[in-house]
Amino acid sequence: MRCHWWIFVVCLSWSTVLFGCASMIKGEGTPVTHYYLLSAMGEKKSGDAVLRRGVRLALEPVEVPDYLARLQLVYRQGDHRLAVDESDLWAEDLDAGLVRVMVENLSRLMDSDSVWRLPMKKPVPYDFRLWVQFIRFELDSDSRVRLAARWKLRGQGDFENKVIGSVTEIRGDRVDVADKEAYVAALSVVLEEFCRRIVAQIPNERREGDAPITGSGDKAASPVATMPAPLPLTIPRPRPVS
Repeated sequence: MRCHWWIFVVCLSWSTVLFGCASMIKGEGTPVTHYYLLSAMGEKKSGDAVLRRGVRLALEPVEVPDYLARLQLVYRQGDHRLAVDESDLWAEDLDAGLVRVMVENLSRLMDSDSVWRLPMKKPVPYDFRLWVQFIRFELDSDSRVRLAARWKLRGQGDFENKVIGSVTEIRGDRVDVADKEAYVAALSVVLEEFCRRIVAQIPNERREGDAPITGSGDKAASPVATMPAPLPLTIPRPRPVS
C-alpha cells in the first residue's frame, strides 16, 4: 500500500513539472510584451504652420537622462521613486524616437523640407543648428506627463551671431498610468508643443542670395563644443497644454 502511495506522489510531481514546461512553451502564464512609439503631429491644418521661408535647420542627436535611456517605459511614483513595467517597452531607443518625431514635427510646423538630423553622410546646408538636452520626459507622480529641456539654436551665415536658448517646461493632461498607450500619446502631445515653442523663436526668413553653409565647415562636432555653456537650470512656472 505504501509503495502504491509513493508511486502516486512521483507521478503527480512529474505531471506538475510537465504541465509547467508545456505552459512555458505555449507562453501561458507569462505577460504579453507591448511595444510603443512616439508619434508625430497629424497633418497640419489651415493656418497651423508657422512659416520660416528658406530657413534650414539641422538637429543634433538629443541628450536624455540615464534613467530614461532604457527600453522600459518609466514613470514616477514619488519625488525619489521611479517605476518601470518590464512588459511595456519602447520599440526604439528613446533618443532616436525623440529625434525622429522632432524632425517630422519641425518640418511640418515650418512647412519646410530642409530640416535634417545630424550627423549626415553628406554635407548639407543649414542656417541653424539645434541642440536639445532633455531633463524630464515621463509621467509625474501626479499622473501628468512632464517635459523639461534645455535647448539652443546657433546660427550660421546670415545668422552667424544669432544664438537663441531657453529652458522649457511643459506639463500635459492627466492620464491613467495603467493605460500605457494613452501615456505615450500624451508624451507625443507635449513633444509637439515643445517643437512649436522652438519654431516660434526661429527668425522668419533668410535674406535672398545667401550662400549655403555646409555642415562640414562647422568645426564643432559635438553639442558641448558647438554651444556656449549651458543655461542655469531655472524651471519656469509650468503651463498646461491647452
